[in-house]
Amino acid sequence: MKTNLIYAAFALLFCFAITSCEKSDNNPETVLENNLLRSAEKYAELVEKRNDGDFNIEDIKRNGNMLTITVKGGCNQDDFHVVWDGSIMFSSPGQINLVLNNKSQEDCGLEKQFDINVDLSKVVGKYDAKDFIFNVANGSKKQDKSLNPNGSVKIK
Repeated sequence: MKTNLIYAAFALLFCFAITSCEKSDNNPETVLENNLLRSAEKYAELVEKRNDGDFNIEDIKRNGNMLTITVKGGCNQDDFHVVWDGSIMFSSPGQINLVLNNKSQEDCGLEKQFDINVDLSKVVGKYDAKDFIFNVANGSKKQDKSLNPNGSVKIK
C-alpha cells in the first residue's frame, strides 16, 4: 500500500512537471526590429567567424532605452543590424550580449561613419536599460566594448 502511494506521488509529480513546462520557441531567430534580431545561434556564429573586419565600433551610448552604436566603415547604415543572444544575465549589474553585424558583402572602406540606433526596450522588456551592462561585440573583427550603467565605455 505504501509503495503504491509512493508510485502515485511520483506519477503525479511527473505529470505536473510535464504540463507546467513552457514550450520552447520553434523559431530560433526572432526579428524584434528592422535592425534587431534575437538568436543565440546567429550570435554565436557571428562571434566565432570574426576576422580582419570591415568596420570599427567607435563609440556606444545609451539615452533612455535607445542604444546608439557609432561605426566607421561600411557602405550604408541600413546594412548594419544587431543580434542579441536572447539571454539576460541578472548579475549585479545585469549584462546583455549583443553583436553588431554588417550584412553587406561590399568593401567600402573605413571613410563613412554611421549611428546605428537600437531600441533596448525590445531587449530588456519591463526592466530599465540603465541597470544593465551592454556588451557589444564587433561582428567583423575582435573588437568588443561594454557600456556600463553609468555611461562609461570599457574596451575589452
